[in-house]
Amino acid sequence: MFLKWHLIDKAALLELSKYTTSPGIHQLGTTALPQRLQPMPGAASYFVSAYSSPVNLGNNTMAGGELAVVRSDKGLSKAYNYIFASSEDGRVYFNGPYKNFPEHHFSSTSPVSLENLFGHFPQSTQKSV
Repeated sequence: MFLKWHLIDKAALLELSKYTTSPGIHQLGTTALPQRLQPMPGAASYFVSAYSSPVNLGNNTMAGGELAVVRSDKGLSKAYNYIFASSEDGRVYFNGPYKNFPEHHFSSTSPVSLENLFGHFPQSTQKSV
């Protein structure tokens, strides 16, 4: 599976950059989602986690971290994982959603560890943007 890379708009990139220099998982408002994700129905939570060191995806593309978006749908919460990376053109892109993980669907009343929302992208993302 290879998903297309999408440019992160300047407004979302500005918000994202505030949280990619410190370790851990950071919550952002859903208004800070990349424009392409803004129309996601029921988007309720948005999290960012930066890698401690960039991951080389090849062809001068470096993954900087991941995004996780949780949306509500008919009493269920659905989590989506995305990877973001900078390319040789100096821009930042995202790839996803990845949803092949146990916490993709969970009850809205059952807490899920935020750490379980990250790290779910397959090796096939390792192509240039």
